[in-house]
Amino acid sequence: MKVAAEALDFEKAALLRDQVQAIDRVIEGQRIATTVRGEQDVIAFAQEKDQAYVQVFFIRSGKLIGRESFVLQGTYSEEPLQIMTSFIKQFYSSTPYIPPLLVLQYPVEDTAIIENWLQSKRGAKVQIQVPCRGNKKQLVKTVAENARQGLEQLKIK
Repeated sequence: MKVAAEALDFEKAALLRDQVQAIDRVIEGQRIATTVRGEQDVIAFAQEKDQAYVQVFFIRSGKLIGRESFVLQGTYSEEPLQIMTSFIKQFYSSTPYIPPLLVLQYPVEDTAIIENWLQSKRGAKVQIQVPCRGNKKQLVKTVAENARQGLEQLKIK
């Protein structure tokens, strides 16, 4: 990639960069698959100034099957708890599937009320966790790092 960039072959350098990123995503998915079990969504975000970049990892049968990112505007004066609560309410009001476990970077306001709301939408128990240690905490750190990198990419564009 560096050789292509130095030779001013930027298209080839970009292609190589994309291939490296694709390999990294596969490796990341395999690493995650070895540390978690079951079905869960893992949600974390990075915030700077008036923007928050939210990253959601979808884990099904212990494997990372996908991820989505969202950019929230107007978050300058909001605390992490408020951002997470607002996102959870908005995202799960329109998503077709709610897993039995949400693993979050930050707590939400009125956890029991939100769990009950999600449970009524899902038709089965839903639990919200903010891990303090272990594999789930490490997974949240990974998702948060992805969010931070996404926010950095936004600043470049």
